[in-house]
Amino acid sequence: MPKKQSTAAKKARAAARQGVKYTAALRAAAAVPPGEGAARYGWDEIVVAALSDVVARDGVVPVRVIWSDETPPAHYNGERWGVAEPAADGYLIREVIYQQAAAAAVEKGTRIPVPYRTADGSVEVAALWPLVWHPKDDPRWRWAQNGWGVEAPGDILDGFDPTAPSPQLPYEVRVFNVPDGLVGETHQGATPSWQTWAWCADVDRAKELARALVAHRLAQPRDPRYGDAGFVRAQVWRHVTGNLAALPSKVCTVDADPDRPVVPRLPYGTCPPGRPESPDASRQGEPVWHRGQKHPPKYELKVWSETDGWISLAWIEGGRTPAGITADLLRVGAGGRWAFAETWGPRHPDAWTHDWTQEGRCVADRHPDTTFAEDSARIEAQRRAERGHLAAALAERSGGTLTVAQAAARLEQGGRAYRDFLSVGSAAIAQALHIARRAAAGDERLEIRRVLDALEHRHEVPDWAIGLADAHLARDTSDSPEMRAYRRRALQEYLSPGPDTDGIPGLSAG
Repeated sequence: MPKKQSTAAKKARAAARQGVKYTAALRAAAAVPPGEGAARYGWDEIVVAALSDVVARDGVVPVRVIWSDETPPAHYNGERWGVAEPAADGYLIREVIYQQAAAAAVEKGTRIPVPYRTADGSVEVAALWPLVWHPKDDPRWRWAQNGWGVEAPGDILDGFDPTAPSPQLPYEVRVFNVPDGLVGETHQGATPSWQTWAWCADVDRAKELARALVAHRLAQPRDPRYGDAGFVRAQVWRHVTGNLAALPSKVCTVDADPDRPVVPRLPYGTCPPGRPESPDASRQGEPVWHRGQKHPPKYELKVWSETDGWISLAWIEGGRTPAGITADLLRVGAGGRWAFAETWGPRHPDAWTHDWTQEGRCVADRHPDTTFAEDSARIEAQRRAERGHLAAALAERSGGTLTVAQAAARLEQGGRAYRDFLSVGSAAIAQALHIARRAAAGDERLEIRRVLDALEHRHEVPDWAIGLADAHLARDTSDSPEMRAYRRRALQEYLSPGPDTDGIPGLSAG
């Protein structure tokens, strides 16, 4: 049997057949017309009228709280929950320690009157779920349904001000996120709240990001009767980076259109042509973080256009997933200003050993996603470049015995067997460098990482690395004498190829 529809849904569908947007019609149908709240929700009309007069006169509503005598456990996160009851002179909030307990104390479908001022100064009455809460760092009560202040209904309360993570990132972009559904009635979890989304070095980039975050939605709300969902407001704040005790100043506020469309996305497996080369990883750094920052935003979103090239748009809080969401809402490659983007994050080469020491930065994601053909072409281009670098390196280290063309011919003649033999020599250097790298720290470890990258990608070997490799082979007695001799011959051929090819796989006559 088809699911039974509410009266509001039936009215909205009827209006949609007349050309009205369904979501707008559903909101209008679910609104509380004057005088109907008592019939629908059992409100006391005298209380509603008195509360409306208070809002019309003062713009704020008095709040009294009956605090719970229950002692929170030691691990309690500090949030306060409560159930609001309307009265003629304001609201009475009965505190309940836990969100689930507060929701269980209210029958589903319950709504209480919340008068508020509209933009033109008139007073209207909203029907809201009676759960209220306030976070640990902000004592102001707010409605759990939409984030309005209980004392100042009709608008979203500004969030608590964090500390800028770096003096080079003074502009904070924060968003007010409304989860889909209604906490305590349709789900147990997140409440409408502010969150810092990103940090920017430039105010224009921060404003651009704030507009993009609320211009589209990621998906349509499952049930518009509960109101808008997603990012409904974005703000840009400027922090005084030279004085962490100074309060930030609000630069701008951008509100979302309730009828904003879902963000367009490219069909799966497609990508616009012309993706540029990534920026040089060796030149990528991080801002100078303030001392004491435990979790600074480590993921950077870089964007690209033909006119601007690669630029840093923002440092994203929360990791790779929020950076990908940001790229989607910027419509990267899907009609937005930026044709391509990349998420750059910390490089942890030893994560497989549970060693999370960071060594530089690397590309974590590309936007739009690369296709299989794109990845194949990039890998093949990297292979060709690596062989070219190897030929050039062999020629340079041959002492004039080989030209680049002769080295390339030698690689072609020796085939896979010769390239594998050279890899044994390269691996001896890499192993010695890895041992030294793990024993080092700070700038010294980063320098050894750069040498390793140069060895791996361009076959460059500084003189001091040769000494490390010789010492490592002299100390390493884990292999048989024959294998040690084989490795030494491979290292010799890799570092100084000469005319003698006796015993070299792929080149020797035997």
